[in-house]
Order: sequence, then structure tokens, then C-alpha cells
Amino acid sequence: MKKRYKIVSSIIAISLVLAAGYYFITPKAILSNLSDTEYDEFVISLPSSRISFGPVGARNSSTIFFSRQNQFGAGSYSLRNASVELSGNDFPYAEGSEIGRVLRFTMDNTGQVYVDD
Repeated sequence: MKKRYKIVSSIIAISLVLAAGYYFITPKAILSNLSDTEYDEFVISLPSSRISFGPVGARNSSTIFFSRQNQFGAGSYSLRNASVELSGNDFPYAEGSEIGRVLRFTMDNTGQVYVDD
């Protein structure tokens, strides 16, 4: 019985370590909408992929994990409502380690988007 308990607890511990490792190692994009407005979609274009948040709830935060990029350069974002772009801009997607990279996008009450890479 004790041996079975050790095996089960070891499997649970390994699973938790793998899940925590995935969370901290995999690149992710975090979108925080600090406004009282809900939006249809927020799209991030990276050098070799595209990330779409939608719908974007008021006073809400969401996280999407994405694959490592094989190239660097410019990224862009677009905030949309009813297929109309309300805000958009480019941002540098700088060279560096992809391990644990976090892209943060924050929207304020005026619809202004701030990028923190």
C-alpha cells in the first residue's frame, strides 16, 4: 500500500512540476482591458505567427501562450469592434531569449493600448 502511495504522489508531483515549467517557460501574450468597454477582437501579429483575443471583456485580463518565433523584427497589434479597426500600431519584436518571454498589452479607458515587451 505504501509503495502505491509513493508512486501516485510521485506522478502528481511530476505533473505539477511540468505544468509549472510550461507556464513559466513558454512565451505568452497577456492582454489587460482596464476600461469599461468590451471589444470584439484584439489581434497581435508577430514575425511568424498571429494571436487573436476575442471577445475582449471589460475589466478583464486574458493570457494566450504562443510558439517561439523563428525570426525577429516588427510586430503589430489591432483593436477591433465590428470589424472596424479602432486602434493599431507596430512594436519592435526584439532579439532575445524566447524562454519565458511575456508580451503585455494594456488598454486604458480611452482605448489607448500600451505595449510592454
